[in-house]
Amino acid sequence: MGTQQPPPPSDNAPNNSLQEKSDKQKAIDDWLPINSSRSRKWWFSAFHNVTAMVGAGVLSLPYAMAELG
Repeated sequence: MGTQQPPPPSDNAPNNSLQEKSDKQKAIDDWLPINSSRSRKWWFSAFHNVTAMVGAGVLSLPYAMAELG
């Protein structure tokens, strides 16, 4: 992977670059499943954190039982 050279400046570079940035940002926001609207509540995060911790514990149970004998 390499880096790309920026396009050469044009006469209306400040307005054009701002428009391009907002178009690119809109395209990214439309593509991403999580966007800047942030319409979810705090309990979604809490639920996912709890299930992640419980899932790790459940996955470690067979190993713990095998070690106990």
